[in-house]
Amino acid sequence: MKLNLILIAGLALGSSSLASAQAPSLDARVSLDIVEQPLSEVVKYLRDRSGANVVILDGSGDKLVRDLDIQDVDWRDALDYACQMASCVVTEDRSGVLTITDPPRVDFDFEEDREIADICHTIGKVAGVNILVSPEVTGTLRVRLKDVPWRSALEEVAKTRGYVVVEEQRGILRVVDPLSLEKQKQTRSYQLRYLRPRGPRQATIETDVTRDLGEGQELSEFSALAALEKALSPEGDLDYIEDSNVIIVRDTIQVHEAITQILDRIDIEPTQVFVDVKFVSTANVDLLDLGVDYGDGGPQVSISGGQIPIQLPFSSSADGWQSGVIADPGALGPFDPAAPPFGTAQIPNTVFGALSFTQVSATLRALQRDTRSEVVQAPKIITLDGNEATIFVGETVRYAEARAEQGQAGGLSLSVQEASGSPVEVGFQLLVRPNVIPGTRKIMMEVIPKETNLSGSSPGTALAPAGFDVFTLGADGVGGSIALPRTRSSTLITNMMLESGQTAVIGGLTNEIDTEVESRVPLLGAIPVLGELFSHTNRTRDRRSLVIFVTPQLVNNAEDTEYLLQQELQRRRSSLKDEVEALVNPAFAAPEAP
Repeated sequence: MKLNLILIAGLALGSSSLASAQAPSLDARVSLDIVEQPLSEVVKYLRDRSGANVVILDGSGDKLVRDLDIQDVDWRDALDYACQMASCVVTEDRSGVLTITDPPRVDFDFEEDREIADICHTIGKVAGVNILVSPEVTGTLRVRLKDVPWRSALEEVAKTRGYVVVEEQRGILRVVDPLSLEKQKQTRSYQLRYLRPRGPRQATIETDVTRDLGEGQELSEFSALAALEKALSPEGDLDYIEDSNVIIVRDTIQVHEAITQILDRIDIEPTQVFVDVKFVSTANVDLLDLGVDYGDGGPQVSISGGQIPIQLPFSSSADGWQSGVIADPGALGPFDPAAPPFGTAQIPNTVFGALSFTQVSATLRALQRDTRSEVVQAPKIITLDGNEATIFVGETVRYAEARAEQGQAGGLSLSVQEASGSPVEVGFQLLVRPNVIPGTRKIMMEVIPKETNLSGSSPGTALAPAGFDVFTLGADGVGGSIALPRTRSSTLITNMMLESGQTAVIGGLTNEIDTEVESRVPLLGAIPVLGELFSHTNRTRDRRSLVIFVTPQLVNNAEDTEYLLQQELQRRRSSLKDEVEALVNPAFAAPEAP
């Protein structure tokens, strides 16, 4: 029927399917839409969602919960509402176990004043419990109660006259005056499980785009102690034993009960957050080189000594002007009248000149080149809810500077020491601080990724590593070189809220530089159509992009940790298999992503 179908669908979320998606948490929030269902089924669902110890006594689980429709409430409140609908009561003992019972109920209609001590004893007889009333508890009341749980009736009666009910050992209840309890201090120790003071170190990231909060906004060493001290009475005191992480409190019973309730809420197991970050930096250079390139000097015509003699501008007569400059007059020249015809002429030792076009160079260039590179940093880090964590992957580069000092004799002495700005850290650093929203799978995150690399012009020499800039210094014939690092840094600071397993892109900065260089031969390059034979164009497009992907995932138990480990190992095995197949048989290599 509709009733069972609705609740079965809701309770199915609390079975294995929910366990795989949402681990038990004492901060869990739930929604219930119940028409009619046994209390035991509702308790089972809430127990699975919270992980709390809940015990049902006296057959109370068979009672029915009817017409309960609540949305997004704390599981503890949902348990109280469900028990109230089933006429049951939830109580909690000192060990934190929740007990559900169907207590006896009382009906009183005293029209006349009755002694408060008599009323308390009557309630004890009806409920079958041991109640002690202190001598200082006096006064009369008129009471009219109908179908009220006996414990609630006892506490309300005592509260009306300003008294309190204190539970002692073995379930004995005492009705006493609060003033008398101040003289009855008790000493109890509380073992803290997860609450601990902050350590002496804190994760930081060095960048010029962040700002310190200042000393006035720093967190105290152990803020939980300050909160517990405020719950003490004026005569109470508290000590903290750091070695064993134990709190010792000397105060009244009411204060101990308040401290127990506070610790139940704050000393809970923190959730761990696994953060997977991919820092992708891409560079794409497109080159188009088209046209006729005549070189840096353009087309050239030169005169040089060739091996084929010519007449012009020389005279063919024997008494020409060249006869006075012949280096060897006894040699047969091409212009000697007694010389044989040119077909059988002997090449002279001295050649006056040759007109040569062998130095004219024109290169047709038609080139299109696309160069792509991708750098992927993929740090993975796990941290506790509310705690900072940082990871640095890179290297520390140290560099020196020269220092000249004048000695007492007037000479100069040179010394080498580490530069004031040294060292330079090059690599990738990530700082995260996650905060899990209680009762949900949502995570508020502060993420600061930073990438720094060397961007100097030096290709790498014995003087300076790649990425340094080399400067030449000197005067009066004395010179030298100095290498200084030039760094390029990318930093992003953001706050976001994500579901567990959801991926967000928090970076997308793209720089695009277009460069065009056109070369033409004067006059000839301006001729329509034919001018293209005397022109050359070089176009370059440099495109650099930075994209950051962030994926947080809740880790509630060892099973989640094992799952993440196996997932990462499987990914690496698959990547290694693809690399091996590409090496063995390149024809079956996976195509590159566009």
